Formats: sequence, C-alpha cells, structure tokens
Amino acid sequence: MQPTLERNIPTLPVTLPRPAAGLKKIAAACPAYLGWHLAGIGLLLLGWQLLAMTTHNAIVASPAATGEALYQLIISGQLVVEMAITVKRLLIALMLGGAVGFGLGVLAGFSRACRALLEPVRWVMMTLPAIFIAIFGLLWFGVGDTQVIFLVTVIAAPVVYLNTLAGFDSLDQQLIEMGRVYRFSRWQFLTDIYLPGIGFNVITGLTLAAGIGVRAVLMAEVLGAADGIGHSFNRAWTFLKTPELFAWMLVSLLLMALLELGFLKPLRRAVMRWQQQST
Repeated sequence: MQPTLERNIPTLPVTLPRPAAGLKKIAAACPAYLGWHLAGIGLLLLGWQLLAMTTHNAIVASPAATGEALYQLIISGQLVVEMAITVKRLLIALMLGGAVGFGLGVLAGFSRACRALLEPVRWVMMTLPAIFIAIFGLLWFGVGDTQVIFLVTVIAAPVVYLNTLAGFDSLDQQLIEMGRVYRFSRWQFLTDIYLPGIGFNVITGLTLAAGIGVRAVLMAEVLGAADGIGHSFNRAWTFLKTPELFAWMLVSLLLMALLELGFLKPLRRAVMRWQQQST
C-alpha cells in the first residue's frame, strides 16, 4: 500500500457580499408573514382584474385604469386638497368624540349613579343607524363641515365611552384598596391609579372609533358636503367616471393607513410610555 498524503485545507469563513448581506438584514427585519400578506394583496388584485375583464368597464374599472386615474388626481393637485379637507374634519371629530366619550366615561367610572343615568343615552347613540344621524345633521346644520363633524363625533363618543368604562371595570382592586388605605384624594386616584390603568382601553376605543369614523366622514361627505373625498367620490359616480370612482376608493383606504401611522400609532406609543413611567 502506498501512503496517502492528507492535505489540511484551511476553511475560510463564508461571508456574503455586501448587497446579499443587506438583503439578509432586510429579510430578518420583515414580519414572519410578510410573504402571505403580499400573496393576499396579489390575490385581491388578481380577483379585481378578472372581475374587470368579465364586466363592462363602466361598472368595474381595471387596476391599470384606476392607477391612471389616481395618477391624474395626484398631478392635478386635487387629491391633496380633498384629502386635507377630509383629514381636518376627521381629526376634529375624533378629538371631540374622544374627549366627550373619555370625560363621560371617567364620570361614569367614578359614579354608579352617573353610569345608570348615561346608559339610556349611550344605548340610543349606539342603536341609531348612521344614516339617520347624518340626515338629522343635514336638517340641523345644513351642508358643510358642521354636519360631517357632528356625525363622526356622535358615532365616536359612545365607542370611547364604553372602552373607558371597560378600563375602570378591569382595574386591579388591590391598587384601589391601597389608595384607600393611604387616603388618596380623588385627584390622586385619578392620576396615579385610574388613568394609567385605563390608558390602553381608551386608545383601543379611539382606534375602533377611528375605523368607524373614516366610513362615517366619507358617508357624510357623500350626502351633504361641497368638498372632500366623499364629495369627489359622489361626483365621479354622478358622471359615471368609473376609474376615478375606484381611485377615490383607494384613497379612502390610504386615509385609514395615514390615520393609523400618523396619529394613532404615535399616540399609542406615548400612552404606553406614560403608563410605564407611572408604574
């Protein structure tokens, strides 16, 4: 037998080139189900395209035609103007509805009598259909900002009110007993126990109210406004501009995304940070 020579070949660490390493970091930072989300979006677009191919273009606009109409709205400046008007109305209404719902929720959380007094009002506000409230708004305030803000405020306030009460009902009773033992004043109960304890519920209620509010503000603008996204949607429907109609539908979806990322998410972070500092 001839002796065999074994050669020890040094192994070098495998390093990815910089572009590949960057892609790997991006992939690691992406959510685990991002691929499924993208697949769901693709499925929606495919269904939309198939529906457009099997129906008349006056009924369903294709994604390409909708994209072209959306591009024209952007370059003309109409999209920015109408969206700014709708966002202004929505934010004012949400702040009013949130303040009313939160204030009444705090009063009802402290007083059982106040909760019983407000229960019929809450039931009526949550039972009346939105279209009825919109018609009353038109009757009382006419066409314009006031009736739109009125509708969203009336719809948002009970949602925030109920979530504020849910926060009071879920408070740790041991903390409340501790406050009684140390003879906390009502102000100390409010700032040191109640507000940190109900903060998450209030933000949840505001988030739900925002989702309902987007639909309500657009409906109110369709029924009785001279500008805004809903009014533009109504005009496109009146003149049978189907691609523009679908483009405004996409803008309404974008409106909720902007509200979530630009208003609700920062507010949620601020409340959670305040809760952590208070505990």
